[in-house]
Amino acid sequence: MVVLQLGLYVVAVLDPRDLARRAVEICIELGAEFADARLLSHSGLRVEVADGRVREVKSMDEVGLALRCFVGGGWGFTSTSILMLDEVERACREAFKLAKAAGQRVEEKASLKCECRGFSIHVKPRVDPLNLSVEEKVEMCLGMEREMRELDSRVRSTSSVYLEAREELFVVNSLGLESTAIMPTLLVVASAYASEAGVTQRGYESNGGVGGLEVLEPKGPKAVARDAAQEALELLKAKSPPAGKFTCILDPELAGVFIHEAFGHACEADIVLSGGSILEGMIGKSVGSREVVVKDDPTLKGLFGYTPVDSEGVEGRGTTIVEMGTLKSYLHSLETSSRMSAKPTGNGRAQGYMNAPIVRMTNTFIDRGSWKVEELFEGVERGVYAKGSSYGYVDTAKGEFVFKCSRLYIVERGELKQLCRDAALSGFTLEVLRNVDAVAGDLSFKPGLCGKEGQWVRVSTGSPHIRVRDVVIGGML
Repeated sequence: MVVLQLGLYVVAVLDPRDLARRAVEICIELGAEFADARLLSHSGLRVEVADGRVREVKSMDEVGLALRCFVGGGWGFTSTSILMLDEVERACREAFKLAKAAGQRVEEKASLKCECRGFSIHVKPRVDPLNLSVEEKVEMCLGMEREMRELDSRVRSTSSVYLEAREELFVVNSLGLESTAIMPTLLVVASAYASEAGVTQRGYESNGGVGGLEVLEPKGPKAVARDAAQEALELLKAKSPPAGKFTCILDPELAGVFIHEAFGHACEADIVLSGGSILEGMIGKSVGSREVVVKDDPTLKGLFGYTPVDSEGVEGRGTTIVEMGTLKSYLHSLETSSRMSAKPTGNGRAQGYMNAPIVRMTNTFIDRGSWKVEELFEGVERGVYAKGSSYGYVDTAKGEFVFKCSRLYIVERGELKQLCRDAALSGFTLEVLRNVDAVAGDLSFKPGLCGKEGQWVRVSTGSPHIRVRDVVIGGML
């Protein structure tokens, strides 16, 4: 408790963490079966440069408290940025009222279990971006933009973005759990458009992670920018893709996006429970070839999806989703794990304090295999090599997908030939996984932001090179 002297008056103000604890007590006193409070402080900086001009320099600061009540199988959720006791009491009453109303309409009653211990972590950057001035960060973006523009006169339009953030999380619930996490994050993004003879193509690259400026090593901002521009330039000479079924080698970026989008979302237990997943009832059954091992691991330090504590205060743990082609686990929040008699996996995540946690991925990837990359190409008489991802569509209920890759190469007798653009891969998720016949050992990750139900959270996607038989390839604008 903090005591403030305001003129003639002495005012007692609860420490924000004590306020969160008191909020949980109030919810239980009102009659909630379970309650939690999530205190979040978020600060950051965004710099954007486009076509040689500084478009935006914006700082971001927000602090708020999120409250949840669970009554009769129903949830009530409220949030507030006013961290005063009377306002928090009002928010508690509102959350309880909403939960009670929701519980009356729930047909399948459930109780929440939380056999989880609290966890605390403070990630300290090795090279703190706060030691750089805002002017130096603007110059970093300007340098990225110049790197793209000066590479070739055919590069006509460019943009670069620098994002840094610091998040302080405190979660307390009515079952005795208390967790804290302090997490700095950093991301740089480069985009370039190149034009020639009426043809315009785009290149895109990014790098980032949890930590300080060291997460950009060894691929620094200028290298990120150069790769984006180089991709756009290479695509100017590319041809239209072939159509048909081919043996396809996917690079780590595209394979990582595929496993995240086409398969990972179908593993989220809230989607499974809603009947929206092709993987419903598939635990213990084959979903891919024996070459396929899929994991979601929030404990991988430095990656953009590093989430040692989720938004429910649950300590993150690595989950093997698929082992040697067999589905072993879904990804869970406290509610879904309770409803499915499973252990929480630390995948209850929310964007900011104004949203309730839902099941989300963290660092999702196909694990490394035993093949060498060059061995994947050997023996391929005519096939394709697909690199990067620029667009995707997935239906998790039907298990169908379409992905537009950034670049596609014709493979003849194990060698790369013609570069193609605007190529798309389509098919059925489980059919593709069952047709994986080789997985290399060169596992790598890419940072990204994943959207679900209007919420965006940071993730990493990863994979080694993989080889898949009979992939449907076609053109896509």
